[in-house]
Amino acid sequence: MDDTERVIFTKEEFSEHVRVSPVVESDLKQIITDRMEQCGLYFRVFSRVKTADSMARKFEQKEYGRGRLLQDLVGVRVNLYFDDDVEICRHIMEQTFEVLEWSTSERSDDEFKPTKLNGVFRLPEYLKDEISADTWDMCIDDTFEIQIKTMFFEGWHEIEHDMRYKGEELWRDYQSFSRYLNSILATLELCDKSMVTLFEDLGHTLYKAGRWSDMIKSHFRVKMSDVPLYPEVAALLGDEVEKGDKLAKKLYKTKRVVLIDQLLKRSRRVPINVNTIIALLNDGVYHDSRLSAIFRKRDVYNDGREESLAESRHYELRPLTRQTVFQMRTQVDGSRMKGKAEEEGAEVTSREIFDACVEQIYDWIVKKYGQLFKDMPQKPSTFHADILAYHVAVNLDRAQSRMNMHVRHMDPEVGGRIWYSEASLLMDETEKVWLCVSNGYAQARKDDRPAHEGAGIFFSYPGYYKTIVDTVGIFNGLPCSNRRRIIHQEDLPELVEVLKDDSRNFPVVIIISHEDEDGMMDEDWLGQFRVSDFTRTVCRYAHVLTCYEEVGRQLLGTLRETHAFTPAQEQAFDAADFPGLYIFWPGGEVDDFGPEDVKNCSFGRHLEARSDARTYDIVKGGQALYHKVVTDLRDWNVSAKMWDGFKLEILTEIPS
Repeated sequence: MDDTERVIFTKEEFSEHVRVSPVVESDLKQIITDRMEQCGLYFRVFSRVKTADSMARKFEQKEYGRGRLLQDLVGVRVNLYFDDDVEICRHIMEQTFEVLEWSTSERSDDEFKPTKLNGVFRLPEYLKDEISADTWDMCIDDTFEIQIKTMFFEGWHEIEHDMRYKGEELWRDYQSFSRYLNSILATLELCDKSMVTLFEDLGHTLYKAGRWSDMIKSHFRVKMSDVPLYPEVAALLGDEVEKGDKLAKKLYKTKRVVLIDQLLKRSRRVPINVNTIIALLNDGVYHDSRLSAIFRKRDVYNDGREESLAESRHYELRPLTRQTVFQMRTQVDGSRMKGKAEEEGAEVTSREIFDACVEQIYDWIVKKYGQLFKDMPQKPSTFHADILAYHVAVNLDRAQSRMNMHVRHMDPEVGGRIWYSEASLLMDETEKVWLCVSNGYAQARKDDRPAHEGAGIFFSYPGYYKTIVDTVGIFNGLPCSNRRRIIHQEDLPELVEVLKDDSRNFPVVIIISHEDEDGMMDEDWLGQFRVSDFTRTVCRYAHVLTCYEEVGRQLLGTLRETHAFTPAQEQAFDAADFPGLYIFWPGGEVDDFGPEDVKNCSFGRHLEARSDARTYDIVKGGQALYHKVVTDLRDWNVSAKMWDGFKLEILTEIPS
């Protein structure tokens, strides 16, 4: 693609390819919050991840391509209470993240706009790994944006943006009202600067009066605990005033950013009060031996530190209950492998398939956990390591064509929750390669929470499984495909055998449609079901097939004759109303939906999950059926008995 070529993606394409783990937003917000709190600034932090709809609109409004990438997939806004904290906050962010560029709002001398500073930063590598790899193919940069504003301007900016910037027609013939708004905005800007001037003037007055503690509070304007100034320090400052005003004047003349730098340099957070502020400045700037002696004797950075509630609280330990969020047992057939064997006209061997899977699984482990375990080999090998709540165990036996692995880590957002992923890879005596995968979490069950939550909240397969499906290829009754497939009459014998296969772990969705006047498959009866999008969404854990009515009738008739299903299911085939959508579940159960079912379907689509706060959007018709079927497929996946894993409730390491 040419660097200047413009690219536009649809909302559906963004929804499919761009997946951002909640960890990315929460970690960035927490890192910024921790750094700002470490410095004692007054602030508020807000964050968001761009929605698919928002990204689609932005790509329509602006020209994005390989030469210009979207840089604010994740955005953080820092609202400050003091105008001069904007530059201090900028300094803190530059000490925390890799900055790429800064930009600020431009305005003329007679124009009033928000004082807004925008910074673009590189995502930390471990957070980049929490975003789907497909994201970087969507003209999206591996960056995030930090927007810094003051509270006064933040308060009116949204109104001004919507009512004047976007609503320009409101003011076209009424310039007097526009001038009136300008005067209000000018007043708000004056308020920002007046607050700083007020406290500076107050600090000077307190300095003249010899009120050292109050002067420090007013001048430095950071959050501090109410601890009295040490009498020895107060006396020393008073003596210095009488002798020439050295130490007290140094304190008053020291810029706030100097104190912030000293706070940032500390390896751990120190309590902020009048004593620690003077101690920090003395250690880093003044180097007064008398102050050093006082603070050393007082152990200033630990003085008055009390045991926190968290340290003294007794926690009742409860056993962890596992919840599966994805599982699969499937053959890996190598149908998507390309390379030397294909060029030479030879089939891909089972050994090549096994080795390719080993590489994908191990590469995923290294990328995810390599920063924690520095001694982890970069090439696939047996490796066991633990660091507190982080665990990696890999057993690789190439001679026996076996690989087992288990990894786990704590949830950075939800306390007490541990996430895990398990995989078993083996080549059997017939030289077929089998992959078993289990993804899930474990946490102590609360009395008011059900033992298992719906799959729609956390359903997620690990990255190595996706890569193996997409680049190596799997077979589960049928070859896995992310494209819609049309079945013809000659395909029916094989399909019937697949539907009767008890070892199949992929549900099979069959959509039977009329033929329209142009000879094409008529799927208007499904409404907004979007068959192709549905196929791409569920293709790694379900098969989706389509056919014309004539072939569909033959299929159901053949199934009726095989006596492979219960009498009730056979009667449903006999009374089938076309067109229709059928789900053939492993084990023999069948669900069927017709035009009336589509029309009357209603579904509460889950939009967001933050702890226990959940938001739903009620959709109807084809769109509702789409979400219902997806949720049903996922619920079946997490509740089926495919593979029990390694029973890690009782084992500490993986069996060989």
